[in-house]
Amino acid sequence: MRVLLTTPYDLAVPGGVNRHALDLLDALSQRGCVVRLAGPSSVIFRPGDARIIRLGRVRVGGLNGARSRVTLDLGIGGQLKRLIADFRPDVVHVQEPFLPTLNTFALLYAGKARRVGTFHTYSETSRGYLWAWPWCRWINTRLDARVAVSVSAREFATRWHPQPFTIVSNGVCLPPADAVRPARPVGKPVKVLFVGRADEPRKGFAILQEAMRRLELESSGAFTLDAVGPATARGEVTAAELAAAYASADVCAVPSTGGESFGLVALEALAHGVPVVASRIRGYADWLEGMGAGALTCAGDAPALAAAIRELTGHPAGYLAAVRRAPEVAACYSWDVLVPRLLAIYRGDQPLSPD
Repeated sequence: MRVLLTTPYDLAVPGGVNRHALDLLDALSQRGCVVRLAGPSSVIFRPGDARIIRLGRVRVGGLNGARSRVTLDLGIGGQLKRLIADFRPDVVHVQEPFLPTLNTFALLYAGKARRVGTFHTYSETSRGYLWAWPWCRWINTRLDARVAVSVSAREFATRWHPQPFTIVSNGVCLPPADAVRPARPVGKPVKVLFVGRADEPRKGFAILQEAMRRLELESSGAFTLDAVGPATARGEVTAAELAAAYASADVCAVPSTGGESFGLVALEALAHGVPVVASRIRGYADWLEGMGAGALTCAGDAPALAAAIRELTGHPAGYLAAVRRAPEVAACYSWDVLVPRLLAIYRGDQPLSPD
């Protein structure tokens, strides 16, 4: 099977949609598919990987509470038309179908290829989709199958554009056993890990900093924060450095205030055996609530976040139960589980269902 994937986001900048697309590129390739990923990149990205096709100039703008780097380049139509004609895909699979222009041209020139769209976005408002209603309706007519990464993402996509959807969540590449945090008690001090963009207010880093300040006032030296990602003290790190950060952490804080449809950081932490304390927002609660792998707390509430971290790490038996449960939860979202579902959608032999 020949599959063309697209992402409208700058591949040079880490993000959930790009992580999904890149992991899917590898997961499909490992199963014998011939795959290409087309997307914009502000710098040369993975120059040795011929599967990645760089298309489109990058534009920076506000989108769903974040500074997003996407391509709105109207000049890439001819390039994409030639790519599809040369590659001859059986499937064109676009990420975030409603975002122009790369996805628009991919669907326009898909020819006889099966057209699949994955919807990642969740927002508390629908102003953008409402404003672009005629555009989105046209895009919907071009899709043969629609996928949402979560219940909340499906609800957001169908609020103004009702269609049948299949939910296939974000996936995680399970780390090797020796990279998973051992089921050890919490450290002294307790190490709290944050992974993400500290300069994006909706990621909640300032709220976590205030929570850590409160913990320090209550118990001096009992808790310490390790933050990695853009605008943190450590900045962006390599995959090996990130794996080491997970291995040494006692809990991963995911304090986003909204605008999240799933939460790959939380899933990746669980895969490494690290319990999470996350905001009780739709994108997290949909799959974390009641799973026994950490705790959910009120979004935007630093005292509640501090209390949840203290509560989770302060009870040895409950904490070790969460540590053991974490990889079990993550295993349900392994690409080994999810890719067969996508391949069935690609073949058209999986009935679309609302769940």
